Amino acid sequence: MNERNEKGFSAKDLITIGIFGVLLLLCAILTGGPFAAVPTLTFYYPIGAALLAGPVFMLFLAKVPKLGGLMIVGVVLCILGTLTGMHWGMNFGYLICCCIAALVAGLKKFRNMGWNVLAYIIYSIGPMGTYIVFFFNRESWISFMLNKGTEQEYITQMSAVATVQTMIIMVAGTVIVALLSGMLGVKLMKKQFVKAGIAA
Repeated sequence: MNERNEKGFSAKDLITIGIFGVLLLLCAILTGGPFAAVPTLTFYYPIGAALLAGPVFMLFLAKVPKLGGLMIVGVVLCILGTLTGMHWGMNFGYLICCCIAALVAGLKKFRNMGWNVLAYIIYSIGPMGTYIVFFFNRESWISFMLNKGTEQEYITQMSAVATVQTMIIMVAGTVIVALLSGMLGVKLMKKQFVKAGIAA
């Protein structure tokens, strides 16, 4: 493979990036959405969001092992999140963490599974951005979400459970679940994905 192909993107790459960006968002919604729907559980959205996406993330790195690929996914997630009314903290959290994750996985040319799992853990921290804003600038967060149509009752119940312990559970739980999901993705990459010819 020549230098240009390693760094550049083909039309197929761009289509793959777009598809995986949507798939990663759908994974987050499927397993994180039920938490977000309940105000007293919403802080655990990142934990749920990390549950299903590990194998998808690992497959994506195998299909598009290029530094800018994951960064573009971050842009896609940021745009989709904005269009669907997500808080800007979550949208930019995904963008920033995708960029950092790309740099981490890129250090080993996207071929080291341990580093790829670490990259997934970093990626999974992205949606915490909105909750970090909530904890450290609550009035701004509440004002933004009220303007987006969030009901006051939801915010009141959410605020009642916003403790330091909740934040610790959110962070630790997300890291642990992302680690397990990422490791599952690695296992599938070594067996089913490679056997099926989905990934080399």
